[in-house]
Amino acid sequence: MSWQLGRRRLRQVGGAVAAVLVLGGGLLWFKEHTPADRMAEMCGGVLPVDEMLELTGTTALGFDHADDDLELATWHLTTSSGVTEPEGLSVACRTNTGVVVFIQTAYGTNDPYFIFSPSDEVLPLPLGAGWTGFVTGGTVSVLLECPDWGPREGGGILVTAEGGSDAGGTRATVARVATVAAERTAERTGCGGEPGARITQIPGNAGGRKVSTDEAKGTCATLRSHPRMRETTAPGSSSLEECVLGEELVLRAFYGTFISERDRYGQYGSFRQASGDNSGGAWGSATDCQGLFGTAVYQLRPIDDGDRDLVSDPLTSVERDDLRRFADRSAERHGCTGLVLPKA
Repeated sequence: MSWQLGRRRLRQVGGAVAAVLVLGGGLLWFKEHTPADRMAEMCGGVLPVDEMLELTGTTALGFDHADDDLELATWHLTTSSGVTEPEGLSVACRTNTGVVVFIQTAYGTNDPYFIFSPSDEVLPLPLGAGWTGFVTGGTVSVLLECPDWGPREGGGILVTAEGGSDAGGTRATVARVATVAAERTAERTGCGGEPGARITQIPGNAGGRKVSTDEAKGTCATLRSHPRMRETTAPGSSSLEECVLGEELVLRAFYGTFISERDRYGQYGSFRQASGDNSGGAWGSATDCQGLFGTAVYQLRPIDDGDRDLVSDPLTSVERDDLRRFADRSAERHGCTGLVLPKA
């Protein structure tokens, strides 16, 4: 049979090329992948397409302006020796519009603490809705424990997603990208973890809530060394918690995989020992925390770019007592034992 091409028409639709071919009296439709099609294949196909389109400023067919184009990239993350990840789990992807997603095992891949840039101006807000995780600005990190995975399998799933501003609606959209990716990855890899509910909002200001000593009910509750503080709510489901004392000092709790430079320095990360005290501040730790929280470190130090010099103006006994109070409450929320703190 011979076919004669009667007419060909090309149409540019926001980066997606559609072609109508008139062949021997019949129509044949060809279409390259639209942004929605391509988005559905990113990061192993576990991302929610509608949320990704929203974050990248595209429609299902393409950008509003025909001269623009959506560029996507996916690559595999390198795991540490001693961790055998489920096939296809440790992947990362990004768009040319600033959305980045990392999907990896909870232990044994990239140091998640340095995927985002924590700042004392932006405090970690807990995700809520039954999820273990937090939001810092436009970045969301979520942990999903896999009870049937041992340390050699990485213990669980960690997803970090970045994109958009810290506005409440956008924060929730980024959170849905991360949590949906974690849930779908769990389904594909046989992780038996319990996902949370759909996130519709993440309340709270990125900089935390300014309170007086008597008003503090969250991460700064029961602290007494400074009359004014900044805090967030304090459920026991965040791997990173902070309280800022008088815009001078910051208390920070790190859990499990979020202890900075853990793989390089051991279970206490860059703190090296279970507790200590130096010109940079004071810290303590706890062990056997619930699930993926694992080991914990509690630190008291001057805020970034602050004026407090602990050599000329060392920590007071009341400030050291606040480290103890902060660590006690946080450790209790996370089911930790074996709390060790430096001597007052």
